[in-house]
Amino acid sequence: MKSLLLSLILVFAFSCSSSDDVNPSSGGCGTHSGHSLILGLKGGCYYLNGNGNKTYVSRSECNC
Repeated sequence: MKSLLLSLILVFAFSCSSSDDVNPSSGGCGTHSGHSLILGLKGGCYYLNGNGNKTYVSRSECNC
């Protein structure tokens, strides 16, 4: 019983962990070359390129 409870707590803890992205959803920070812009926790503005990597753009392009 204790192991089941511990397993549930661990699953819940990992599923609720936060990302380093502030607004990765529907492009609320604007767009750049057709990509939705994301504002990171440290203020960097980027989008995910075709390879899935972050490509940073000028902070002035983020409208968050």
